[in-house]
Amino acid sequence: MRISRRTVDKLGVKLYDSASAVVAELIANSYDADAENVTVQLPLATLLARSNEDGLEDFGHEIRVIDNGHGMTGTEANEHYLKVGRDRRLHSDQGPTSRLKTRRVMGRKGIGKLAPFGICKRIEVISAGGKRTKQGYRVVHFIMDYDKIIGDEDGPVPLEAGDQDGRFRCNTGTTIVLSRFESKRVPNAEVFHRQLARRFGLTSPDFEIHVQDTRNPEQNPETKLSGLSIPLLEGTKVSVDDRPVTFDGQELPVHGWMGLAKDAYKNEEMAGVRIYARGKIVATTRDFEQPAGFTGEHTIRSYLVGEVHAEWLDEDEDLIRTDRQGILWDSEYGRALREWGAFQLREIGAASRKPRRKRVATIFMEKSRLRQRAEEVFDDEEIVQAAIDFGEKIGSFAAEDELDDNEYINGLVEVILAVAPHKALVEAFQEFNRVLAGGGAVDTARLVDIFRKTRVAELASYGQIAVERVDAIERLENVIDAGETEPILQELIQSAPWIIEPTWSVVTMNEALRTFQRRFGAFWRTRHGNDLNIAIDETSKRPDFVAINVGKMLHIVELKAPNHLFDNNDFERLQNYVLAFRDFFAQNSELASEFSRGWRIDLIVDGVDIKDATRNNAFELFVRKREVEQTNWNDFLHRARQANEEFLEIRSAHRSSRTVQRTSTSGKEAKSHSALPPARARRKKLIGGSSKVSRRRRKRKGT
Repeated sequence: MRISRRTVDKLGVKLYDSASAVVAELIANSYDADAENVTVQLPLATLLARSNEDGLEDFGHEIRVIDNGHGMTGTEANEHYLKVGRDRRLHSDQGPTSRLKTRRVMGRKGIGKLAPFGICKRIEVISAGGKRTKQGYRVVHFIMDYDKIIGDEDGPVPLEAGDQDGRFRCNTGTTIVLSRFESKRVPNAEVFHRQLARRFGLTSPDFEIHVQDTRNPEQNPETKLSGLSIPLLEGTKVSVDDRPVTFDGQELPVHGWMGLAKDAYKNEEMAGVRIYARGKIVATTRDFEQPAGFTGEHTIRSYLVGEVHAEWLDEDEDLIRTDRQGILWDSEYGRALREWGAFQLREIGAASRKPRRKRVATIFMEKSRLRQRAEEVFDDEEIVQAAIDFGEKIGSFAAEDELDDNEYINGLVEVILAVAPHKALVEAFQEFNRVLAGGGAVDTARLVDIFRKTRVAELASYGQIAVERVDAIERLENVIDAGETEPILQELIQSAPWIIEPTWSVVTMNEALRTFQRRFGAFWRTRHGNDLNIAIDETSKRPDFVAINVGKMLHIVELKAPNHLFDNNDFERLQNYVLAFRDFFAQNSELASEFSRGWRIDLIVDGVDIKDATRNNAFELFVRKREVEQTNWNDFLHRARQANEEFLEIRSAHRSSRTVQRTSTSGKEAKSHSALPPARARRKKLIGGSSKVSRRRRKRKGT
């Protein structure tokens, strides 16, 4: 077997594609060489090279990694450093610990030295080591050129010696110089520090990493690398020092912590739990590979952070991916860690529930401006407070990932403001009842206040109904104009049956209608041999017709698409309905009594074109007997608009005021011509006008 030199391409270029990843590998080599100080010199926030039509444009930048480790001699470089894939831990002349400080070395696969080829084509190594001589420590200086290493030959590659080769230095140490870059960019100081910091979990007091910006040293002075600082949600941090991973009857030690971040991830470096072995990252996980659908999945995957050290992941069995960005989760140890992690997630999820809801509620209250909006609508501090209390409860259960969506927030606010008067009324009655139960005297002012709250709650309900009706009419108008198909129209009628009969209310949707739905369906199946889908609420999909009960009258709504002409085939279906309803109610007198005003088919169609004379006469007879009432879509829409004319006028007036506001305002000095957003303005008008008017009326009445 012969290994091609192109292995270098696969192991170097393909695995490391960022400056921070490459520098981290070089720092790991410095740590294994017993260095106490490592200095990284590079141009931050800089494009290292640029691709153009002539190839790569090299800007002449360099990245240097300088350490004060024990260095190496030329012999050591040839025998150890330049042998790709050599596992130092298995060789007696090196072993699993460092030469002087007996550190547990990070290197294992012997390919980290190739990492720089992921971003550059030239690696220069300058190292002083070995025994001290009278002149000092002898320097070995050689250059690894990517283009010369990658070739068709599979034999040894002679390396070019540098100008310092054979000279002497006072101190040991190694300098790696990278140049001739690919089209890569070094991020700014903040990002580079985060990227580098997440790769190491070192707590060793005798090892420091310093970063120097060679481009703007005054703007970015030298800094010492420190660990990542992540603000945590109070009460969610869990120490795992005394929680070993159990596997095959043994306890595998871990130490570190996990918890939920105070805020959702703002950058990738802080996301998830970082897993380290020998002080170097081996994996990052947001959920310990749990399948989708577990409790608290969104929260865990958006907020879970931590730092877990598990040395056994890098011991006898190789469980770490080559690029050290993941472990083999399907191995026996990997499965054990996955199960251990799932248990920790359940505990963190349970511990975080209360503080997370509190935090979400706070975010919702801030973004919704609920107090201000409630005070604009209600001239009653108790109702305002009821809205706030209710808002905090609703906000705590809000979908956290939706809190940047104004439409979502405004929808919740609308619900809260609609319910607040009722909540305040219930609380007022409860307090009044406690006073009576305790033998207290009836406070007339308190009783008047309860009556006033009752009125506000009633009008708030009407206001909500009005808003919904106006929205439904506008949707109806849009679908008619768009010439939508029958299923779309049927769905709209199901959701707003009052469009057929303005006096309809939810109370009229009684058990008699459900009984009719069930028994007429069976009757039809016996007569025609097929099922009939009768819709009486929004749960039915693609119904044959919609049925509603209004004032003891059964309405059967048969819809045809706008611009459709009712023809011979349509009549056959209608005639089957008419004959079936006649016979059904003749045979079911008890059920018929529930609809004492009878039944009627409301046919919504833009015209009738029944060419067969006999069928046409029959259709006209149905109409004369008021078994069928035909209405075109324009009249149908007009009737709905007329029944809700006042509501529509309010919306139209408000929209006009908003148009004036948009055209007459300028910058921060603009004055609002409409004090409330649309839904609040509509509700305020519908529930009794401005707060000043309410105060004047109460003053005149002496209350």
